[in-house]
Amino acid sequence: MITYNNTLIAYFKANDTDFKKYLNEKFEQSNIASFIQFMDAFFYKLGLISTNLHPIEGSKWDAYYVLGYENIFSTNADKIVITDSPIQREPAEEKLAKKIIELFAFIDMSKVNDRITK
Repeated sequence: MITYNNTLIAYFKANDTDFKKYLNEKFEQSNIASFIQFMDAFFYKLGLISTNLHPIEGSKWDAYYVLGYENIFSTNADKIVITDSPIQREPAEEKLAKKIIELFAFIDMSKVNDRITK
């Protein structure tokens, strides 16, 4: 998921919000070499269990993410498909990345701190 990864890396490396600064600080303190690998584990702790694409027909894909039961988004656990209909892979990755960015755009930092420091 090259487009997805590149979009998220560019967004979070901007380091222009408290959440982005916190995530980058935790990455620097970690022993993980891959920012994407770190980000996936970090998001998992916050209740974003997975993000993925699912092939549907030919070269068309659905994009979705899964929230766990104890997520910080005040949302029920669920698999959320974000594509209205199957689309090409790159646009599906872009749409998925933008949706994940939306999830974290207005996050409650006290919930993040509580969850990460557990």
